[in-house]
Amino acid sequence: MIKLNKKYLIVIIAMLFTSIGFAQEDDVIEEEIEIKETINSMFSSVIEMDIDKSIFPITQGNTHFSEDQKSGILAMLVPSSFENLEKDLENEQSKEGIKTLSKGALKTDGNRILFLKQSMDRDGQTYYMFIFAKEHAKDATIMVTAFYEAEKDEDYKKYAEKAAKSAKLVEKE
Repeated sequence: MIKLNKKYLIVIIAMLFTSIGFAQEDDVIEEEIEIKETINSMFSSVIEMDIDKSIFPITQGNTHFSEDQKSGILAMLVPSSFENLEKDLENEQSKEGIKTLSKGALKTDGNRILFLKQSMDRDGQTYYMFIFAKEHAKDATIMVTAFYEAEKDEDYKKYAEKAAKSAKLVEKE
């Protein structure tokens, strides 16, 4: 089994939580239980994407990494309506350490896909992060997040968009 660098996995999870807001409960215990359940459901779904295995040869579940693990694409099913995520995206602003570069929508056959492109500095290097929200069901949205070194934007942006456009939930039998 391929062992992923824990540092990069922690960075991915931290980036996701800084980019997608969660409703807050008054009761801290209920909030912690809800977050654990949300995380479990987000990572237990199987999502297929068109991934270039020559660029992202390391695969673990719905996560695909480059050989040096500095770039990757992660997909998950988020238990939130597309409309709610659309509102969150509209209100998304730059934060300390994360600069919003662009946001908008991609056109694809019949499905709406929103995107948010951000930049951040990690270990003295600038990285771009693309977050895509793809309409799936009334109460669930497919999220695809891609991150990579800024100087690779011209090529890696294409891989990220291709993965987001092709992302689909594999129904469990």
